[in-house]
Amino acid sequence: MKYGLFFRLKDNKQVDTMVFLTPSGIVAYLKSPSFKKFIPDWIIAVTLGVYFFVVAEHAKPFARQFSLDDLTISHPFATVERVTGINCILISTLVPLFVILGVSLAKAGSSNNRHSSLHNLQIAILGLAVSLCINGVVTDILKNWISRPRPDFLARCGPEAGTPTTGLVDINVCTAPLGIPVFIDGMRSTPSGHSSISFSGLLYLTLWLFGQFKVLKPGAPQPLHHFLLFSLPILLASYIALSRTQDYRHHFVDIILGGIIGIFFAVFSYHRYFHGLWTEDSEKPLDEEATESLLPR
Repeated sequence: MKYGLFFRLKDNKQVDTMVFLTPSGIVAYLKSPSFKKFIPDWIIAVTLGVYFFVVAEHAKPFARQFSLDDLTISHPFATVERVTGINCILISTLVPLFVILGVSLAKAGSSNNRHSSLHNLQIAILGLAVSLCINGVVTDILKNWISRPRPDFLARCGPEAGTPTTGLVDINVCTAPLGIPVFIDGMRSTPSGHSSISFSGLLYLTLWLFGQFKVLKPGAPQPLHHFLLFSLPILLASYIALSRTQDYRHHFVDIILGGIIGIFFAVFSYHRYFHGLWTEDSEKPLDEEATESLLPR
C-alpha cells in the first residue's frame, strides 16, 4: 500500500480513500449504476438552475396600481445593501457546499460509514442543488405573479410632477430615476428571494449535519454543542432574511413567506435522498444497499 492513501482506524481496519484523491476513482464512480440512476435528477436541477438565471430572474412582473400616499412603499432606497443578491446566492450555495465536502472528507475513514463516502457526497450535493434550484424558480414565478411593490417602490418610481397624491395610479406616472431595471425590480417584493434562497440552502445544510452526526438519534441525548453548532446555518439564514427589512427591500410578510418556501424545499429535498433524522440510519442515503460495495471494507 502506498503511504498516505489510507486512514488507519481504531480497530485496525483500513479504508481506501483513493476514490476522493484520484481522478480514476471519481471516473469509476461516475460510470457506476449508483451514479447513473441519479442523472435525471441532475439534469432537472441543472435545467432549473439555468432557467432561474437566464429566464426567471429577468421576467417582467405584472404592473399593479398603487397610491402615492401609501406609507408602506414610501421608504428610502438603500444604495448599500447588507447582503446583496449575489452574496446571498454565494453564501447559500458555497457555505453548504464546502461544509458538506469537508465533513464528507473527514468521515471518509470512519468505520461507521458502510456506504461509499463519494456516493454520500454526491447525494448530499445533489440534494442541495435540487433544493436551491426548485426554490429559486418557484420564488421568481411567484414574485412576478404577485407583483407587490417593495417598501422603497416610490423612490424607484419617481412619480412625475402633478401626479395625484390620493387615489390609485399606474406605472405610467413613473420616471424611473434610478433606471428601468431598478424600477421593474421594485415590483417584485413578495416573496423574498433572499429569505427563500438562504433557507433552502442553509437549512438543508443543518438537516444534513443533524443526519450525519445523528443529533436527533433516539435514545441517549447527543451533546448540546452539536445541536447549537449545527443550527448556526439557520441563524445565518435568519439574518439574511431580516436584513431585507432593514434595507427596506421587503415587507415582513415577504420574508415570512419566502422563509416558508425555502424551508419547504429544504425539507423536501433532504428527505428525498436521506433517511429521516430520527432513524438509526439518518446519515445514510436512502439507496444505501446499492452503494455498500463501492469501497472495500
